[in-house]
Amino acid sequence: MRSPHERSTLLVPACLLALACSPGRPSDQERLQVMVEQLREQDNLPGISVAIAEGRSRPVLATAGFADLGEAVPVEPDTPFFIGSISKNLFATVALMLVDEGRLDLDGPLSAWVDWPRGDEVTFRMLMNHTSGIPEYLTKDRFESHDGGVPEFFTRPRSPSEILAMLPSQAPEFEPGSRQKYSNTNGLLVGQVIEKATGKPLGAVLEQRIVAPLGLKHMYLYGTTTAGRFRAHGYSARAYWRARGGELVDCSYADDALPDSADGSVVASASDLLRYHRALRGGELLSDASWKAMCTVEPGLHHGSATSWERDRSVPTPATPADRWATSVPTSTTPTTTPIW
Repeated sequence: MRSPHERSTLLVPACLLALACSPGRPSDQERLQVMVEQLREQDNLPGISVAIAEGRSRPVLATAGFADLGEAVPVEPDTPFFIGSISKNLFATVALMLVDEGRLDLDGPLSAWVDWPRGDEVTFRMLMNHTSGIPEYLTKDRFESHDGGVPEFFTRPRSPSEILAMLPSQAPEFEPGSRQKYSNTNGLLVGQVIEKATGKPLGAVLEQRIVAPLGLKHMYLYGTTTAGRFRAHGYSARAYWRARGGELVDCSYADDALPDSADGSVVASASDLLRYHRALRGGELLSDASWKAMCTVEPGLHHGSATSWERDRSVPTPATPADRWATSVPTSTTPTTTPIW
């Protein structure tokens, strides 16, 4: 889910930040620290955490600011953050694991798992590359204010099933597979399919397939059983979050609006994301065929792509500035090398 926290505490994993330095030397950490502090100040961010590495070198870490402004809790190297739509990449990886095991068919119909209008024409691949035509649930009207200026959509928890039921129409906006349009609803449906294919809650699947095998200490799916775990607070300077005069207002309560969701509810530290992306790119999680499927841009489709890694897992191709939105990292100064899904 694209975060409503327009000026949230910023999490930048190593694969998302390009620096003109070679990690591993003390001077590099000092230079990175200066850059992080400058970024926090220029973008009015409450806090920031960065982990960066080159190849298999030891990561260089830097933090600045606060995870909780009200309590003056500083951001530490292991501070976990909501990672927004980067969650989609994690669950795309989980889904492709199931494809590798023969438990999901990438080009099989959505209707095999979920009752959906024209679901026999929408494939699992279309959900993950946003060519399904299924409409967006997080529309502009979700941010309209009500009592006290808080957007009504974010005032109480709703399950993915409730969210799907709120759509005015579930019918595709265009012919499935004919073009590409980003929709958080695709992410919700991917999560539902994963749960049905595994017979387990989404958080348990993430723990079993990604978190535990990779030893990720601070990654989890935010939801009904994990809501009490510590995470950095989210802040906004937007008027619809009751902010005045550009002040940062704590709107972490919005995290509860969509618990246990595959489209944007994962929490992780920068170091967790670095370890995960190294495993993903290093062939620890997916077959070569599934990796290629994840990173292939279909002919005629451009919107939403971040980078193409078809040539070699170890040789990333930086994204163009127009593609930066795909990571849900709220800064225009951060180029991405995130896989397309």
